[in-house]
Amino acid sequence: MSLVSLSATNLSVRYSELPALEIKQLSLKGSVIALLGHNGAGKSTLIKTLLGLLEPATGKISITNKRGELLRADQHMAFCPENGAVFADIKVERYLELWCRIKHNNGSYYRKEGSRYVERLGLPELLLKKGRELSKGQRRRVQTALGFMSDPEIFLFDEPFDGLDVQRTNDLMEIVEEEKTQRAFLISSHRMDVIERISDVVIVLQHGRIACAGSVLHVCQTFDDKEIPGSQISLTDAMRAHLRKIRLEEGLKDGVRS
Repeated sequence: MSLVSLSATNLSVRYSELPALEIKQLSLKGSVIALLGHNGAGKSTLIKTLLGLLEPATGKISITNKRGELLRADQHMAFCPENGAVFADIKVERYLELWCRIKHNNGSYYRKEGSRYVERLGLPELLLKKGRELSKGQRRRVQTALGFMSDPEIFLFDEPFDGLDVQRTNDLMEIVEEEKTQRAFLISSHRMDVIERISDVVIVLQHGRIACAGSVLHVCQTFDDKEIPGSQISLTDAMRAHLRKIRLEEGLKDGVRS
């Protein structure tokens, strides 16, 4: 597997004066690293900081490969955002050609070297459609194929399974399983069932701080509220228990303030 090490020390990321991410210490190693947490927990902020789109107020965060080499956003990473766009007024085929011409100096790259991803992600049926005619899931498939065709050492995904049907979800899961021998993944997702099957390690964020980090089993054991029968609970049940605790704590705080 293609292992990477994700580390952070005294990291603070802010939007204006508002703290968005506060990580005192983090050190994880894996080939598929999952980012979990409620909306607003800091998942997208962490990804943007790794990509250099946000500058830390203090501290640092970095990813290194198994040789200890620092992975840089402009050289070693690909990113597929939650709301990836495709040019509205040109056909997907032209969009792919343009991208391949810029990235590989070869407009036909997607037909040859990149054809595996085009086929696996079902793009042939989309080639003659304009960007404006694509659904959210279809746009995601186009952006995902382009990400793979850039041959990154680590692929960062923000909600990659959102908008995909069951078949396309399974297809993408299979591709990740196959590709993790060549590259690592950092995946932010609300799909606990999928994350449990494909991830090596998990980071759970809560209000910009780390609530838990480690293996799937470790996370499940940490958030097991003992109300669910059985000696081992699923990641879905563990995160439900975690969110129940957050809501309870927030409700108590509201009660104290009132």
